[in-house]
Amino acid sequence: MRFSTELYEASRPIFAATLAHPFLQGIAQGELPRDALVRYVQQDELYLTTYCRVYAKALACADTDEHMRDFYDRVGLLLEGEHEAHENLLQVAAVRPDERGAMVEKLPTLHHYESHLLAVAATSDFGAIIAAILPCHWLYVDLARRIVDEVQPTADHPFSAWLSFYASDDMKDSLDRLLVMVDKRAALANTEARAFMRAAYMESCYLEYRFFDMAYRGESWLPQTTANGALAGGRDRHV
Repeated sequence: MRFSTELYEASRPIFAATLAHPFLQGIAQGELPRDALVRYVQQDELYLTTYCRVYAKALACADTDEHMRDFYDRVGLLLEGEHEAHENLLQVAAVRPDERGAMVEKLPTLHHYESHLLAVAATSDFGAIIAAILPCHWLYVDLARRIVDEVQPTADHPFSAWLSFYASDDMKDSLDRLLVMVDKRAALANTEARAFMRAAYMESCYLEYRFFDMAYRGESWLPQTTANGALAGGRDRHV
């Protein structure tokens, strides 16, 4: 079994839960709360800066000229294409010009995700870096294509541009190249290295789900407490 197939089977419940999440269902139905859209874009703009830096580290660690060129092109796509997808959400939310330049605090899930990616990039090899960045690309392509197949959105669907970008053949081809890379690196890795790649991948998958939940429900650095002063809920607490 290909390593990428093992990864997908392990993460299938997270993919399914993400597709069922109210944020993605809102994308499919063409209706999301304004604050969820704004929060998503604000946090994702910050995330993409870190994601670009991790891609740059992958470029520096790449084991072939072909892989170096591939990651060079990917950085350009992140800096241009992803922002175009954001523009679709901002237009739907009717975001004012003054809101676009507002200073935004990094919420806990974003901080966790960035810390995870940067730690892998700083301490690991090319294979582990690919495994850590793979879920972001894979999940978006997979979910966008599923939504497009189910909803068959027309040009007047509010999120048509967002869905078209992530469901495009170009994004699928880019994903396929990443899957080939991760399979090749896993084939050369020992058992311990493969386990680390799997762990890095699964943590990123979990944080992708948490990111959508953060955008939809909101999040705070301040703990919520009950009337008697006890902490409310589990480790993930929302405002």
